[in-house]
Amino acid sequence: MTFPSPITTTIQNPRLRLLNCLRAGSRPILTFLGLPSIRTAQILASTGLDGIIIDCEHGSISDDSMHEAIVATSSQGVSPLVRVRMTHADLIKRALDAGAHGIIVPMVNTAEEARAVVQNATFPPQGLRGQGSAFPGFALGIDIPTYVRTANETLITCLQIESKTGVENVDAICAVPGVGKWLNITILPNSLVMFLTIFKIWFS
Repeated sequence: MTFPSPITTTIQNPRLRLLNCLRAGSRPILTFLGLPSIRTAQILASTGLDGIIIDCEHGSISDDSMHEAIVATSSQGVSPLVRVRMTHADLIKRALDAGAHGIIVPMVNTAEEARAVVQNATFPPQGLRGQGSAFPGFALGIDIPTYVRTANETLITCLQIESKTGVENVDAICAVPGVGKWLNITILPNSLVMFLTIFKIWFS
């Protein structure tokens, strides 16, 4: 079965700033937030960015700080993304239930891991995500039934390839339904170099 995706969706919502930018063929501007400060999030969101990546992997962001940063970001019309610590379902659920417009998942090494991420980020029948929070609707200015009905088509799910194994499996990872283009696959040389034990990586 083929499901609508952020690439094919016809849903229009001005609050989906990052998605709207990508669909228009523009190059979005984003930055990372690694400090647990609601004021820092507000200041960043006021600078004309299209999205802010709230870094719960390498940043000093707690669960409470993540919620606050998402609210501070989305309230100014900027798309909050959350980089979770691992591929675990509970971390993905917490980020999306807080109102994130998308997630970034580090260290995805296999197609099976990619498939699990997609399932945990999407509602049935496409995935396994449960519903128990009103906050995602608040972040988008819509009610919960509308959010549940449209979230699978509008959430941006980004996978990071950071290891030799991930590079070897990149074709299989990209072939997983729900893994598309745009920001969805990112190869990170900083982590990859640790696995390959080399000092310079050139990308053409």
